[in-house]
Amino acid sequence: MVIADDESLARVNLSCMIKDMEASWQIVGEATNGEELLTLVAQHQPNIAIVDIRMPKLNGLDAVQRGKSLSPFTKWVILSGYSDFGYAQQALALGVSAYLLKPVDPVELERTVQLIYKDNKEYISLLNQQFENNLSALCNGLTSIEHEEQDSLLHRGSFLAWTFHLDAARPASFVTDMEVELYKELRQMMGKHLIFGMNLALLALQNGDLAAIAVWDPDKGDEGKRRCYDFFGDIEKIISRYRTAYMTMTVLQSGECQGFKALNGQLQQLQQWSHLRAVCGIGRSLDYTELLRVAQLPDQLEAARLLCAIGNHLQDWMCLNYHNAVSELEALLQKTPLMGAEQTKQAVRLFISIAIGIRLPEDLTVPRIIEALRQYGEKVLRDTNTKEPSSVDLITQVIQYIEQHYMDDIGIGQIAGQLNVSANYLSALFHKKTGVMFVKYLTRIRMNKAKELLMNTNLQVRQVAEQVGYYSTRHFTKLFTQTFATYPSDYRKNQMQSGS
Repeated sequence: MVIADDESLARVNLSCMIKDMEASWQIVGEATNGEELLTLVAQHQPNIAIVDIRMPKLNGLDAVQRGKSLSPFTKWVILSGYSDFGYAQQALALGVSAYLLKPVDPVELERTVQLIYKDNKEYISLLNQQFENNLSALCNGLTSIEHEEQDSLLHRGSFLAWTFHLDAARPASFVTDMEVELYKELRQMMGKHLIFGMNLALLALQNGDLAAIAVWDPDKGDEGKRRCYDFFGDIEKIISRYRTAYMTMTVLQSGECQGFKALNGQLQQLQQWSHLRAVCGIGRSLDYTELLRVAQLPDQLEAARLLCAIGNHLQDWMCLNYHNAVSELEALLQKTPLMGAEQTKQAVRLFISIAIGIRLPEDLTVPRIIEALRQYGEKVLRDTNTKEPSSVDLITQVIQYIEQHYMDDIGIGQIAGQLNVSANYLSALFHKKTGVMFVKYLTRIRMNKAKELLMNTNLQVRQVAEQVGYYSTRHFTKLFTQTFATYPSDYRKNQMQSGS
């Protein structure tokens, strides 16, 4: 952007408004008159020029008229302290994008810029990244929805979410590699679906599950909604390649939710119900309504939890936990008619085959299931000669990894893969041992490192944000303020004053 106004205070105010916008606009120049403006426009070819009408040497309207030939693709915003309709008519005749009256409201200016630039792919991608950052912070409890503007899509948008669960009788590192590959494929595909008025996000939930989330503006017609559903349609094509004879992908789907609060409620439930795939059938898409119905049936949720625990304990080489879970499952199945339903029986058979690696006969009985699990567990855990990892040692390694890589894009799933344990297990263990979820712990480390940089260096706030792993200054500032109840710049100022 370039801004042009002969009043220095007006330029300062505009500059502050622009720096506080959701997207990271760069102000490449400021002009005090129309001639300086034309020089800047010719030099920088800006995307947007914000111009005051009344300026010396050359007024704003005349500058726009000449500037359009110097930079044909620049969009022009006229500011005026006069509500004279004649000025507005002249501005419209020149093809300006907006005509705003002083004093300019920051929200109105940002909305104007968004509307002007809404068809630019790079700009839409920037806005989407900011939305994804905000959504991730909200889902992981780092910020509160009460602090978001009431007219944002986070409050009034229509949401839809899918979570993904890969089952395979393979080491945890293999599962992590496949999940990383899926993430890369989904990330590459996202951009083609983005338009103004809707957003897409890929993020890790608190337990390490990968989630794809879409939101559209219900007030802007059906195009945004159609694009969101097309996005999920393309996801379906991608995950079909992750459904083979030795592994499979199950998708849990939320219903359409109005606002983030409703979405977050369903996401919390989907995380709690993820085990239900073991009794509903893996390798399918399970919607919220079906999961709710099954969760309300007696013993279904507990049986599913134990089946998933058996698979996870085997994957994480936890011999004692494995056999305890098998014994609990035996006691449960002996007192419940769960295996009487043919559909449930075949779902359990499929889960044990793919997720644990035991081929069972079709005429399944409870004694056969338990005997097969015990024999297989003893064989695998005996043959591996692998010592169960110490929980204390695992968390020590996680904390050391965070200390060394806090400035990088890291997640619990990535670390779990390197330690060869499942993400869900490591996430739960980390929470148990430290008292906080992984993302909150990582954020706390980053914020404390940021405080050190603000106190001990002359780095700009933007540079501090990048040093601790954030490439959005606005997102970093929001998290810093939520953590310490003060802006980074104010924190530095107060430290300097107290030090002096």
